Amino acid sequence: MTFREYIAKRQARENPQGDFVRDARDDARMPDVTSWSQLHAYLRSIRACPEAVDAGRLVWRSYQQALKKHA
Repeated sequence: MTFREYIAKRQARENPQGDFVRDARDDARMPDVTSWSQLHAYLRSIRACPEAVDAGRLVWRSYQQALKKHA
């Protein structure tokens, strides 16, 4: 499962992580990253606010946990 696939399937709740998921789904330029450093670099390149970066980090961690469960 790629990060984009994870984002597409993840439930977007009413919290900062849900906001990140909704924004990522709507961002046609969002790359299908394979590491936190790539995602972080992308978020910096679009000048994401610190709260979005923090939410992105939490979503990335959840993605990593989901990968471990499915391994």
